Amino acid sequence: MYAIAVIGDILSLIPFVNIVSNVVTAIALGIAGSHTGVSLYSSSRIGMTLVTMLGEAIPFVSTLPLWTIRTYFAKKAQKEEEGL
Repeated sequence: MYAIAVIGDILSLIPFVNIVSNVVTAIALGIAGSHTGVSLYSSSRIGMTLVTMLGEAIPFVSTLPLWTIRTYFAKKAQKEEEGL
């Protein structure tokens, strides 16, 4: 999942590719998450995913590695839920 997030963040640096890369990244992370058991779209995590998508649409903010950060925190939350 990190590889998809990093590639999506790199592609978001290219003007006009940003919008398409964010949609493709969101779909790819959703698919990868369903295969690994880490959902970015569960009811408790959808808010942060929407904030990430919104942040990627804002100029200059989209230069931050938001998808990678989002993936890290989703995986961390999943590990904490499994540990309970």
